[in-house]
Amino acid sequence: MSYQFIHFDSYAREGSKQSKTVTKKNGDKITTTKQVKSIRQILEEQARIEAACPHIDQPRRPGLLYGVPPMEVLPMVEEWAENAKDAQGRRLRKDGLCALVGVASLPREMEDDFPQFAEDTLAWLKEKYGDRLKSVIVHDDEAHPHLHFTVVPRIGERFDDIHDGYKASKQVKQEGKKKGEQNLAYIEAMRAVQDDFSNRVAMSHGLTRIGPGRRRLTRAQWKAEKAQARFFSNAKAVAKVASKQGYKDGIHKAEEKAKTIIQEAQEQAKGLGSKIGGWLAGLAGAWHKPTAEVLAEVEKAKKESDKEKKKAETYAQKAKEWADQRVATVGNQITVQKEKTKELERDLEKEQEKSKGLGEVVAWYEKKFGIAPGNFNKLKK
Repeated sequence: MSYQFIHFDSYAREGSKQSKTVTKKNGDKITTTKQVKSIRQILEEQARIEAACPHIDQPRRPGLLYGVPPMEVLPMVEEWAENAKDAQGRRLRKDGLCALVGVASLPREMEDDFPQFAEDTLAWLKEKYGDRLKSVIVHDDEAHPHLHFTVVPRIGERFDDIHDGYKASKQVKQEGKKKGEQNLAYIEAMRAVQDDFSNRVAMSHGLTRIGPGRRRLTRAQWKAEKAQARFFSNAKAVAKVASKQGYKDGIHKAEEKAKTIIQEAQEQAKGLGSKIGGWLAGLAGAWHKPTAEVLAEVEKAKKESDKEKKKAETYAQKAKEWADQRVATVGNQITVQKEKTKELERDLEKEQEKSKGLGEVVAWYEKKFGIAPGNFNKLKK
């Protein structure tokens, strides 16, 4: 397969045949029919069960990036489908859609970037789908490294709740609009998802908006888009210069500086018309290294970070000295208090001995004379 930085499909518990009729310019109608797989077949293919992937010469066990292995998703799909109801309260048909499955990939020549691309894609998926995201696995046994993700609605939700296109189409239908407008709403919603992923993930890895798909672009336009993607990719690389050294302030400033440079370049490009491709392509060629200005910002941030680090170490040392002194002082106070307590205990024992002796004297007087000696009151029994 050719690489597509992200693509979505929907599946039901049972496979089906889908027919499509296209009318050519000469009036001829051509109908094509394709067999759509069931969600079980798709998950078996993801899991690389031998019978399910005859198109792979040497299937290799997939890597689990997030969630559960593919076949453990199947019971979750079944549970949701058994509890799902349509708008009229009817149970979901066997060919009713119940899982959203997608793929995101990079061209083979960028395979060294795939681990970070996969992590960035996972972060985007988790933010978008939350706990509906059940499994993300990685394959490296086809033409391009790629990941598969599977999304299942929560119990009580509709399938439309996890599919932007169907949700938008349904809303337009409820507004009483015609089929053509419903289809347009579907296309626009899915395009918005692609745009969001492109802006937040793919662009930073140097990928263009559509990937390898054929479009009616001039060579200059294609170069311009490639250059823009390269800009964002290199902006991220500039931030990594600071990241590897562990200077968070440097990261922030480098990113901000890179964004400013990119924005300035794009503003200038607006007035270049058809020359934008060549101009941006030439300018992008210098982006394999960070600019001197950005490096200066990073170096400045490094020095500031070192200064703050030394200040923190001084505070830490003073705090330790104070703590040690405090512990010693408290220890001395405890020792003194223990000595005082022992003295009090000895005094108490003496008084108890005196009291005991006095009690014996009083008891003897009581028994002998019936009265206590001196000013003692009589003890009555």
